[in-house]
Amino acid sequence: MNHDEQDGENKGVASAHVEKADSSTSPQSDYVADSEKEGMLTEKPPPDKYHLVYLIMLLHGVGTLMPWNMFITIAPAYFVNYKLMEMDDNGVRHSTAYSRNFFSYLGICSQLPSLLMNLINIFVEAKGGLIKRISTALTFIALICVITIFLVIIDTSKMVTAFFFITMLTVVILNGANGIYQNSLYGLVSAFPQQFTNAIVLGNNLCGTFVSVISIFTLIVSDTIKLAALAYFSISLLTVVACFFSFYLLPKLEFYRYYQKKINEGEKYINLDEAEKTKERKSQLYTNVLKKVWMQCFNVFLVFFVTLTIFPAIMAEVKVYSANGVYNFFIPEFLFTPITTFLLFNLLALIGSTVANFVQWPSARFLFVPVVIRLLFIPLMMFCNYRPQRRSWPVYITSEYVYIILGVLMSFTSGYFSSLGMMYAPRAVEKSKASVAGMMSAFFLILGICCGVAFTFFVSYFTDYLGPHPQRAAP
Repeated sequence: MNHDEQDGENKGVASAHVEKADSSTSPQSDYVADSEKEGMLTEKPPPDKYHLVYLIMLLHGVGTLMPWNMFITIAPAYFVNYKLMEMDDNGVRHSTAYSRNFFSYLGICSQLPSLLMNLINIFVEAKGGLIKRISTALTFIALICVITIFLVIIDTSKMVTAFFFITMLTVVILNGANGIYQNSLYGLVSAFPQQFTNAIVLGNNLCGTFVSVISIFTLIVSDTIKLAALAYFSISLLTVVACFFSFYLLPKLEFYRYYQKKINEGEKYINLDEAEKTKERKSQLYTNVLKKVWMQCFNVFLVFFVTLTIFPAIMAEVKVYSANGVYNFFIPEFLFTPITTFLLFNLLALIGSTVANFVQWPSARFLFVPVVIRLLFIPLMMFCNYRPQRRSWPVYITSEYVYIILGVLMSFTSGYFSSLGMMYAPRAVEKSKASVAGMMSAFFLILGICCGVAFTFFVSYFTDYLGPHPQRAAP
């Protein structure tokens, strides 16, 4: 063969490789064909013996929220009215700028790191995979729990400013680590049967219910706030430790190994040679996934946007309506908000998530319809006796029973539709893409929370100043 002929042959081979590479830019080509995927692990999946994998995922659903739920539940009594108060020479406690604006600072330091780390976790590859990310995140969360317990024990009355900034730093680290933890957890279970994704949502709501019960119990029998805070943060630490060590049990379970093998075999088809991992190819992967799951991501976002606009911001400020100003409801006044806001929401959301395990309606295609209709809960809740001392609007819904029914419906649909959205998202793509889809839906979950929390500022301003009687609003 002469030199020209060899050159031509080499060009032909190169051309064939170029054509192959070009063809891979189609949505289907980064992944195995359906027939190839069906050939992967065609053996029957082993049973989840004693439901151990499901229970571990349920535990992690609790673990993702336990430290933060405990933190914000104890915050008004512990941080605002105790640790961040200054004592004068006469032994009288006075509020500080830190205590008065604590929840504003808390919102900034908690939601932004969580959202940012969720986003980074989708795109940044790390050696060791999702298990290593989760273990590392849990280590940081446990460390923050230990530091918080230490700060409960020591006297910080002479170092209020230092205590405040240390607390805000722990909040940033806690929520950043928790963002990675939650996002990776959804990615890990995305290739499992759909009820395992729902186990995490179910665990979230179970955690909220547990913390609400603890809060009510503390209000009834509490002795000292310091002892209560110590108990709250110790429970958080024990939960995180249990979550950490549960990961050492997972590889011993055949059911877990089967689905991990399934994920690994799927990844063989999408893990290109290092030289071929260009930014264009990686962006194509995320674009293709988003094209298929955007509707479920929208559903998840909107469910949590509506929920976090209403709970706890609006519900916590709804009071019993009384024309003569005398409290006349069967629930004791000091328990009205803990029961009708926190316990009601978490319990009904838990029931909604549980029902989603057995009933999936509407289908993925039409889930957006009731999710969009849920937007009506926002004005309906505002029509109740919300911010009675400041509102510039009349109270259109004066019955506490109607308010409670609205709360039941909003809470149940929050748990139910969020579970459906999180379960539908990984099913919209091939198994090899499921972990990316799961992490994307988790990101939109956090985005919905952040936007919902931010929207509460408009809701309160609208209620106070944009009604027909703005003079009623306090300056």
